[in-house]
Amino acid sequence: MQSTLLSYPIDDDTPFYIGTTRPTITPNNQISRGEDYNTYIITVGNHCGTHIDAPNHFIPRARKISDYSIQELTFKNPLILDCPKGPEELIKVEDLPEEELEGVDCLFFRTGFGRYRSMDPDTYLTRNPGIAPEVIPWIRKNLKNIRCLGIDCVSITSYKQEDLGKKAHINAFKEENGLGEPLLLIEDMDLNVNPKSLKQVIVLPWQIKKVDSAPCTVLAELG
Repeated sequence: MQSTLLSYPIDDDTPFYIGTTRPTITPNNQISRGEDYNTYIITVGNHCGTHIDAPNHFIPRARKISDYSIQELTFKNPLILDCPKGPEELIKVEDLPEEELEGVDCLFFRTGFGRYRSMDPDTYLTRNPGIAPEVIPWIRKNLKNIRCLGIDCVSITSYKQEDLGKKAHINAFKEENGLGEPLLLIEDMDLNVNPKSLKQVIVLPWQIKKVDSAPCTVLAELG
């Protein structure tokens, strides 16, 4: 079994959602300055880089990411779904092949937009595709095994369609009769792997209490 990461490391050049905090990594103690050891001060928003949104992101008193156990963050039947989208296009219900999604517990949308992340960060941040609000309740009603969605864009919210993105997030997180459990959302993923080789995914959020969501490492086992 081979392992790989579906998440990006954080550095000074990490794209960050407009209006949030720019990540900075500042040398503190430094051996090069004659000090005994190296230390750094890291400033980063909790929705920067590859990160996982939990329901408390939009729903007061809902679960925060630190409320989830490692068992709840382990997915034994993940799927990467190729769903090519251009700038500002939304993933729609008709893009979902229901028969292929039976039994899936974690669904990653590969739009192809991740190619802009390094070569054109402005396009990546301001013209990204997203998920249409109606897709989320459809998944929660018809595919109740799915507990997590992910995407290779900075957010499931298309930057220029903020109201629709807010509805999509709330639809993922709210509790409602007839729907499955609230979903987790992973944004800004690196999905450049062979989808057929994906066997298991473990999501490892930063262990920080009291925050709604957190940057995360997404470990994939391939076979």
